[in-house]
Amino acid sequence: MSTTRVLSGLALIPILFAVVWLLPPAYFVGLVVAAGVIGQWELYAMAKARGVEPLRVVGTALGSLLIINVYSPLYPYLGGPLFWITLCVLTVLTARLFSRRPVEGALEDIAVTLLGIFYVAMLFGFQVAIHAGSPGKRWLVFLFLVIWASDTGAYYAGTAMGRHRLYEKISPKKSTEGLAGGTLASAFIAVLCKAWLVPAIGWVEAALLGAFLALVGTVGDLVESLIKRSAGVKDSGALIPGHGGILDRMDSMLFAAPVLFYYLRMR
Repeated sequence: MSTTRVLSGLALIPILFAVVWLLPPAYFVGLVVAAGVIGQWELYAMAKARGVEPLRVVGTALGSLLIINVYSPLYPYLGGPLFWITLCVLTVLTARLFSRRPVEGALEDIAVTLLGIFYVAMLFGFQVAIHAGSPGKRWLVFLFLVIWASDTGAYYAGTAMGRHRLYEKISPKKSTEGLAGGTLASAFIAVLCKAWLVPAIGWVEAALLGAFLALVGTVGDLVESLIKRSAGVKDSGALIPGHGGILDRMDSMLFAAPVLFYYLRMR
């Protein structure tokens, strides 16, 4: 793990803590919207490397509106999830219909534009939904710590003991030993968080939840690796030194946040 990666990660922690814990909720909504726009732009740039021309402005505008109006309690709730899915699909189809681009490639352009909205913006928005709940700040910090523990544990366990490839055609460096190390690290951190952040859950429940979020986050990591490998790029971007782009840093969170949100809704 490079010094640049560690230092940039440490520099981001106090900023993220301040926005999540100390500042009014509107600041966190703004941060998630900004991250969603950047993430969508990264995805669209990867698609462009394959000759696809997604509707970037339309896609990012719809993604931002979706986050603000569906997940955030700070703004008027217009319609519902089905309304926003319908609006996004109809708007993207209509925008591509009347664009000046050639007819050829329209299918790919439309598909990637919608993928950016629903894979990046929609999944990013679940962090806003968790933050808005009770006690949302505590659960969101719990999620961050568990996913960071998974990444760190997987790296060190994989480096020290990795012998068996986890999914070689997608991510040749990941190992089953790394997955086990990351899962155990997440379970351990989740138990610590039970005492500090979320005392309402039991010890065993905390450990199982942490381990499950680590596994789900790994799937999210592999999905982003699949997209990058398909596009022929190493990183989604270069925004964060040592980490790559927003999607490289938040790929696990995109899958883990919806799982935690619905877990909290059902308990």
